[in-house]
Amino acid sequence: MSYIALAINLLLGTSALAWGYYDGGYPNVSSAILAIGLFWGISIWRRWRWFAKIGFIAYTLSAAVGLWLNLPFGWMLAGGVGGLLVYDLSAFIYRLRFAAPGEDVKRLSLAHLARLGLLIVLTLIFSSIAMLWQSAFSFEWAVFLGLASVWGLSLLVRWMLRK
Repeated sequence: MSYIALAINLLLGTSALAWGYYDGGYPNVSSAILAIGLFWGISIWRRWRWFAKIGFIAYTLSAAVGLWLNLPFGWMLAGGVGGLLVYDLSAFIYRLRFAAPGEDVKRLSLAHLARLGLLIVLTLIFSSIAMLWQSAFSFEWAVFLGLASVWGLSLLVRWMLRK
């Protein structure tokens, strides 16, 4: 389950940063971000733990530079948070390998994913309020929020039906 969340966050973070730069008129930087995201995915598959730090730094710097270049706030925030979540989940999955033999790994994963879900929801709410305040709320961001909400609600319903 953590691997699915890791893959989804990598895909969303990479696509958000890449779209923000592409929409802002920087297609070469967008291609570089896509390449970093692809290499980050390969490094997770190959279990190269060292690349998670490089990917996190690259995504954070890309988001910060994008904000400095006045690129859309929402896409830069989503990309930066996506990089943070991928870094956190990859470290969490690595730490799960050292769990005690009697430890309930599925329960630990669900608790960790629930905390990350709360972080994501709060980030989306506060960033949307800030974008509405600055009149920077765009149609693309509304579609992104809609898709994220539908996906999150479907996960919540599925989780509640299992219990």
